[in-house]
Amino acid sequence: MLSNSIFERKYKDRDKEVFNEDEVECILTYLKYNQDIWNLGLKLQFETGARIGEIAALRFEDTTEDSILIRRTEVKYRDDDGKWRLEVAEVPKTEAGYREIFLPAEAQNTLRAIKELNPQGTFLFENEGKRIRSGTFNHRLTRVCEKVGIPPRSTHKIRKTYGTTLIDNNVDDSIVAEQMGHKDISTTRKIYYYSNKSRANKREQVRAALKGI
Repeated sequence: MLSNSIFERKYKDRDKEVFNEDEVECILTYLKYNQDIWNLGLKLQFETGARIGEIAALRFEDTTEDSILIRRTEVKYRDDDGKWRLEVAEVPKTEAGYREIFLPAEAQNTLRAIKELNPQGTFLFENEGKRIRSGTFNHRLTRVCEKVGIPPRSTHKIRKTYGTTLIDNNVDDSIVAEQMGHKDISTTRKIYYYSNKSRANKREQVRAALKGI
């Protein structure tokens, strides 16, 4: 007799793996018109797909006119007393993590707004002279989702949304992998790619494809 465990499957709600196109528009509109240093951090992540630990570790010296350079990330570790610490490591998460992320025009506006709010900072994202940690951005995203009336998700889902958007818009595989900080496109497609089309968009595409049947 076959064990029931053979048939067990861990259900993953694909709709919660990314923000769909309607949700992205809703959130970005909110972030754009409710600017503070935390909301601008989330906006920049939508525009770059960087890991939230990379966003939290960005310095002004890592920015150019039309790109950001990923050279470091936030890391969590236990110190000698067994306490958890958060620090900035002067290396990214992986070797492929060293990269230049090209910015759309709106992201350049985001960078200018960040500099206006934090003109004397070392890190892009600081509050009262202290670096804003990655967990703070996750908490803020939960609040933003609640504000706009959509199910809350982690900042990692922003990253998946970015990767999905690049693939759906036929960006070359090598460029997608490079922008994501992956060694090759297989990682992006296997773990980060989900349809983020709205339900209405999916329905219309299927109906159009089967119109002659």
